[in-house]
Amino acid sequence: MSKTFLPMNEYIAYSSDLADKIMQKIYGKDYDNFIIYSKTYPDISFTEKGQDIYNEIIDKVEEFLADVGIYPESEEDRLNVRGDK
Repeated sequence: MSKTFLPMNEYIAYSSDLADKIMQKIYGKDYDNFIIYSKTYPDISFTEKGQDIYNEIIDKVEEFLADVGIYPESEEDRLNVRGDK
């Protein structure tokens, strides 16, 4: 399988979005119990329990991406290969 290397910001955005969507699907309406809305910014953050859950999911997402040959560019040198562009 060929390897694809994404710019770090693209890889983080893609993997983070996927992990968050998975968490929302798993927890449904209970998802809101794991987030904290900021009063001054449109951003959200996770409660401690929510962050633990998210971290477990993002680890699995990153494992899956690696299994199908998708890596952040920072891994290119470590893996000593060139991705197909």
